[in-house]
Amino acid sequence: MRIVKILLTLLFLAFPVISMGEEVDEFPNPHWAEDEKLCLECHDIVPRRGSGILNLKFEGDIIAVCMRCHGLISKDKSIHATGMVPSKEMIERMPESFKGALKKDAIGRITCYSCHVMVEQCLSEYYGRREKNALFHRGGPYEKRTDLCYNCHDKSKYKKFNPHDMINDEGELRTDICTYCHDIMPDRRKVKSIKDVSFKMKRYDMLCLRCHSDDAYAVGCVTGFEEDGSPIFHTGKPQKDMVDKIKQSEKEKDAILPLALVTGNIFCGTCHNPHELGVQRRHEADVGADSHKRLRISRQNSRLCLGCHSSKEVKAFENK
Repeated sequence: MRIVKILLTLLFLAFPVISMGEEVDEFPNPHWAEDEKLCLECHDIVPRRGSGILNLKFEGDIIAVCMRCHGLISKDKSIHATGMVPSKEMIERMPESFKGALKKDAIGRITCYSCHVMVEQCLSEYYGRREKNALFHRGGPYEKRTDLCYNCHDKSKYKKFNPHDMINDEGELRTDICTYCHDIMPDRRKVKSIKDVSFKMKRYDMLCLRCHSDDAYAVGCVTGFEEDGSPIFHTGKPQKDMVDKIKQSEKEKDAILPLALVTGNIFCGTCHNPHELGVQRRHEADVGADSHKRLRISRQNSRLCLGCHSSKEVKAFENK
């Protein structure tokens, strides 16, 4: 038994446990980084302008370079396969920049470079694009994530599932839609607050990020960036004085600004109402449904921000 324990200890030391969603020190973030040392995460030698030589690792295999890290830390977020040669029909549909990206691969395969323009997060003159196109999508930024997809795919052949379409043409509630986010179908006659419903995930923001990963980079959702370029999301647990202000705002605005149950954190649903108009029987819970960006309070004149923050805090953020 002692030998087994020693072997297990050695294994854990050699192969650190990787927790999805937590920052992993073994994988430094080279994206939007100003430190040339981080270039060596992808390149054997730091590239020099005008040389035309990239010296990418893995003998220039772009997929292998990206998957060196993302094969582990992003395996639950990879939404597109790579390594296949697209059909002639698809190539004809592509804009020229996408066709050019295929030529970067020896046999014209779909690679990470097909959708992501790596150079935009490597060169300082492009750093200003980070806030609007944080994932350096080719042709971006896009209003909707699927707009990127339709550079190659035929839009007429796809109909995206919309969990916000909760009422059918006859005016009846589509109960099958409710359980896309809720663990159990809520009883609308009894629900008085977020405390009376349950969800499929403990992290409420992940309910939204399944579809809205790109939208989460909008101003307001991201309040800034870390030194390594990673976003600082508008989450966290508000202090008591802010909670008091939220409650006061709810009374004044005749709306609700719910917080996550277990953590008490701000989450996507604090500012956005995910329901279709008419689903919620309580008037204040129905406010914001089907409005612009589904905002519970209009953002005109920073009214939404003032629901939680003081005018001084809002002004300081706007002047950043």
